[in-house]
Amino acid sequence: MKKFIFTLLALACAFWLASMHPRFGLAVYDVAAVTEAKLYGFDKVWVELDEMPMATYQRGTPKGGNTVILLHGYTASKELWLRFAKHLDENIHVVIPDLAGHGETGYFSGWSYTAAAQAERVKQLMDVLGVQQAAIVGNSMGGMIAANFAIMYPMQTQAIGLFNPAGVTPPTPSVTEAMFAEGNSPFEIDNTADFLAFYALTMEQPPFAPEFVLRGMAERYMQRKPAYQHIANDFRFNDQLDNRLGLIKVPTLIVWGDKDQILSPTAATVWHDGIAGSKLVVFEGIGHMPMVEVPEASAALVSEFVF
Repeated sequence: MKKFIFTLLALACAFWLASMHPRFGLAVYDVAAVTEAKLYGFDKVWVELDEMPMATYQRGTPKGGNTVILLHGYTASKELWLRFAKHLDENIHVVIPDLAGHGETGYFSGWSYTAAAQAERVKQLMDVLGVQQAAIVGNSMGGMIAANFAIMYPMQTQAIGLFNPAGVTPPTPSVTEAMFAEGNSPFEIDNTADFLAFYALTMEQPPFAPEFVLRGMAERYMQRKPAYQHIANDFRFNDQLDNRLGLIKVPTLIVWGDKDQILSPTAATVWHDGIAGSKLVVFEGIGHMPMVEVPEASAALVSEFVF
């Protein structure tokens, strides 16, 4: 019995020591994401585009059904849509890419990261998969890309869903937007404390994540800081939508969390007023990523609006 207890204590100590290293947290996060995807019926599929192989999660096929493409935000990845996507009807063809510069698709300094360039890659993705038309749903930067896609390719756009989208000037800036105006970015991480402060801005009701996993995520942000600086400069200063919202003619759902500290909720009315016939839904007590904070309710909104 004493030997058994000693073994348990030794294993617990070894686990604790391992968890102190950021790579352990990253490994746990990555394994958990792959496991979660499999549980929800998603396969990882690499799709060859002109410039790059793009990593995606996919469920279903485009034959005889509707397709929805889910676009993550700046510095995020395809994993953030999984808990939302599991609530979509299994007959819907779901595609979740890692956009260029992000996730497993990776970064290359010679690529463009403007919203228009990313929208063009989404069109390439559809062409390779044989998808004629899709609902494009995006969060933050992904919402800005979805809106640009609707302007560039209206015939290929069944509808767009915009979750706390970037791309317009709000009447009142958020905490993060005020920081950007002063030349600071909470997305540019130099240490774990920086990341924890940034993470607190992203969601009002975040799902549980162990501290050792957050330390691992901080390490990844630190490694990718130069890439994220390039990406931010491309998408923040190009293809803005303040004077172009009227060009969006497809059915549009706008969803915002009223506690968003990344992009001001006051921008929601700018989008709603600028896109004729759009529908606006505001979640109370929710932050920048409703699809993560309230995934089932968010998925129900999209399903009812689009399908």
